[in-house]
Amino acid sequence: MRAGTGRRPRRRPDRSIAIVGAACRLPGAPDLEAYWRLLAEGRDAVTTLPADRFTQPFFAHPRRGEPGKSYSFAAGTLGDVAGFDPGAFGISPREAVEMDPQQRLLLEVAAEALEDAGLPPGALAGSATGVFIGASLTDYSDLRRTDIASGDRYFMTGGALSILANRIGNVFDLRGPAQTIDTACSSSLVALHWACEALRAGRIPAALVGGVNLLLSPYPFLGFARAGMLSPSGRCHAFDARADGYVRAEGAGIILLKPLEEALAAGDAIRGVILASGVNAAGRTMGISLPNQAAQQALLEQVLAAAAIDPDRIGYFEAHGTGTAAGDPIEAGAIGAAIGRRRQAAPLPIGSAKTNIGHTEPASGMAGLLKAMLVLQEGKVPPSLHHETPNPAIDFAALGLRVPTRLEALPGRRRAVVGVNSFGFGGTNASMLLAAAPPAAPVTQPGGALPPLLLSARSAAALKALAADWRGRLGATPAAALPALLRGAARHRGPWPHRLALRGGDAAALAASLAGWEAAAPAAGQGQGVAFVFSGNGAPFAGMAQ
Repeated sequence: MRAGTGRRPRRRPDRSIAIVGAACRLPGAPDLEAYWRLLAEGRDAVTTLPADRFTQPFFAHPRRGEPGKSYSFAAGTLGDVAGFDPGAFGISPREAVEMDPQQRLLLEVAAEALEDAGLPPGALAGSATGVFIGASLTDYSDLRRTDIASGDRYFMTGGALSILANRIGNVFDLRGPAQTIDTACSSSLVALHWACEALRAGRIPAALVGGVNLLLSPYPFLGFARAGMLSPSGRCHAFDARADGYVRAEGAGIILLKPLEEALAAGDAIRGVILASGVNAAGRTMGISLPNQAAQQALLEQVLAAAAIDPDRIGYFEAHGTGTAAGDPIEAGAIGAAIGRRRQAAPLPIGSAKTNIGHTEPASGMAGLLKAMLVLQEGKVPPSLHHETPNPAIDFAALGLRVPTRLEALPGRRRAVVGVNSFGFGGTNASMLLAAAPPAAPVTQPGGALPPLLLSARSAAALKALAADWRGRLGATPAAALPALLRGAARHRGPWPHRLALRGGDAAALAASLAGWEAAAPAAGQGQGVAFVFSGNGAPFAGMAQ
């Protein structure tokens, strides 16, 4: 306090950002719960690209450097990416055909993130909520240019990268900034940083942030193979002596953000807290795709200073960790110099989800962030796969680093912080630090009978599919968590026209009731009466069919 002023110094505003909703579709993991099980169990979801994407034998050649060919189509995939219910989002089937499947996937995951946040449909409509999406590929529109005549009025909006963010804003009626950000593999973490900056500045009340990547075209495979970036062995060997390139993957993740103080005031369920984030660039290097250790270290030091935490609080670091001979030693050197060497505690555990699911490229920062969030929630560090012989180019002991190869407890769980790195091959770097959610106030569970299961959907077919999903969910839900799950379904899911209400004494009874209803429900299109179609040319008028 300055002498003579009689004023107290102003309290530094809390710049922390709360994650209040999250959802994902990743290889081997259709949701967050499945993603954590895959990570914790140390499972490998990398397979090969589905045969129906394009004619792979035509583009395949075992010799590296063969023009117009790829020596690997190993990939982490989602399987069917064509399925979509346009009516659920108020989109016509004709327009949906023209939409890049990345747009469709983002809409589905955005809806799941909002539901995870406990927000009924339309809760954010008309608000200044922003949308920030990281994406790079235009595979769908690239393929369709070979038959330009097949496109109609929706062709341009169907394939533009900008529409990935705009489509979410349009469907959910969000009036804040809607931006698609492309910095290659760091895109989604860069998008996260700029969303956090907008929230910290008070320009927007909330933000949907995500990343997406789908492997629909052979051309990126051919380009990355010609550059020698793809792993001939078909796996990401992060920080291992066998590091020989990366494996491409697809997926999407979206989170809903709010300033921490506002999330606490609103009583939101908080999944994690972003303490600080930052972005910089590598500058001039020996090649535009080569990383810069000094730039990475400087960014980590900047983010660490912004969070105002001691390096010993960092219990785990989710690295970019692609498994390349050049990238891994540089990133490990930067993490070690900025954090590892400055710790008094045991060596810092580092790892990479890319060893489980492959490299989701522009969505990889979001995959890493969601892993970091789950590590804090569960208090455990999953194993990093394919790590047998430490990379001899990395002095792990001198850098104060190690790579976990089995599931282990998160050091200092109560106060632990987890870091995330993401780097683009053009030189744009992004880093952030995430802390656990503050302790939630105790909730008094009402007694009495189990709440009913209330489900609703926009169509009979969608309701039947939802019922099948809930049968599986009920089987995986602990008895103590079942009442809260049922109340959440009743309060936060939209009251769509097709509805189902069931009661049961426990999860097994509810699942049995669902199975019975599914068996008795008519197939889609049956028992719906007679439809009269007046398909002639000209404008119809009210009552013309009477």
